[in-house]
Amino acid sequence: MTRRLQAVRDPKLEARVIERLAMVYEDGPSDEEDRPPHVRAASGLSVFREYLAVIQDDANWLALIDSEQRVLAVPLPPGPSGARTFSSERGNQDDKYDLEACITVPGKGGLELIGFSSGSRAGREWILRVCEDSASPDPNDLKAEFIEANRFYEALRSNTDFCGSGLNVEGAVAIDQERIMLFQRGNAEPCGGLEPVDSTAEISWPALAAHLADPEGVAPPPLENVTAYDLGSLDGVRLTFSDAEHLGGGRILYSASAEDSESDRIAGSVLGVIEPHGRVCWTELTDQDGTAFRGKIEGLTRDVHDSSKMHFVIDDDDAEVPSEIYAAILSERFFSAAAG
Repeated sequence: MTRRLQAVRDPKLEARVIERLAMVYEDGPSDEEDRPPHVRAASGLSVFREYLAVIQDDANWLALIDSEQRVLAVPLPPGPSGARTFSSERGNQDDKYDLEACITVPGKGGLELIGFSSGSRAGREWILRVCEDSASPDPNDLKAEFIEANRFYEALRSNTDFCGSGLNVEGAVAIDQERIMLFQRGNAEPCGGLEPVDSTAEISWPALAAHLADPEGVAPPPLENVTAYDLGSLDGVRLTFSDAEHLGGGRILYSASAEDSESDRIAGSVLGVIEPHGRVCWTELTDQDGTAFRGKIEGLTRDVHDSSKMHFVIDDDDAEVPSEIYAAILSERFFSAAAG
C-alpha cells in the first residue's frame, strides 16, 4: 500500500531571498544558431562542474552560470525541424521537449547532467544526457544528446499510485551515487476515476543508464518506495511539487508552488523538508523587501560554498522577459530534526 504523508506549515522554518539575477546570455542572440537573447523559460537547476546549470522547457539551450555570474549559452541538439526554440508564435509549440527537472550524476567519463521531460503528453518523453569531457574545461566541448524514452515514461504512467490522473515529472534528486528520486506534480484534471497526486518514487540510476543505452533490449527500472503527499495550500490555492534537492542526513528540501489552474494566478511558492522519519513541513518564502515571495519556483539546488544558501529559478511564462535566478538563505531548522 502506498504511504501518504501530510505536510504541515512550520513557523520555525525560515527562508529569505538575498539575491536575484536576470539570465541574459553573455553572447547575445544568434539567428543562425536559433539562440534567443536570454533564458526564456527556466525549468530546472543543478550544480554541474563549476557552474549552475539551467535547463528550459521551450528552448534546447543549456545555460551555465559561472562564479562571475556570466550566463553562458551551450547549444543542445535541435529538434527534428532544426529549431532550438519553440513557441506558439512560431507554430512549433507542440515540438518542444518540455524539460522540467535535472540532476548531476556520475558517468563513465566524468559527471553527467541528466534532464527529464515532463511526460505530460506524447512527444514530451525525452531524457537529456550532457557528458563532460574531462580533458577539456571548455563548456563548448560538452557532449549532449536527447534520447527518446517512451518505454521509461510509459512505465511511470502505468503506476497510477505515482502519476494519479496525469503524469507530470517536475523534480529529481540524486539521493546517492545509485539512486534517483523523482517528483510528480499533481496538477492534472481528474480522469478515469483517478485524482491528481503529488508523489515521489525512487529508481536506480545504473538501471536507467543501462535502459537508455539499449531502450529496446533492457527494461526501464521499476519504481520503488512510491509515496503520496498532501502538501497543503497557500492563499486558498493547492500546493504542488516543483523541484527538490538533497540536504544530507536523509532530508530532502523541496519546493512547491500554488498556481490556480483556472485563472493561472500564482499565489506564491514554499520551501519544505521531507524528513527521514516521514514528517513533512514547509514555510512560505520571504522576498528581499520582507514581503511574501510570489514567484513560481521551477528548479532549485544548493550552493556549493555555503550550506545554508540555495539557488532557485523561476519562470514568469513570458518568453520576452529573461527568467531569473535567485539565492536564498535557509534557517537552521531545515537541517535539524523537528519533534513530532
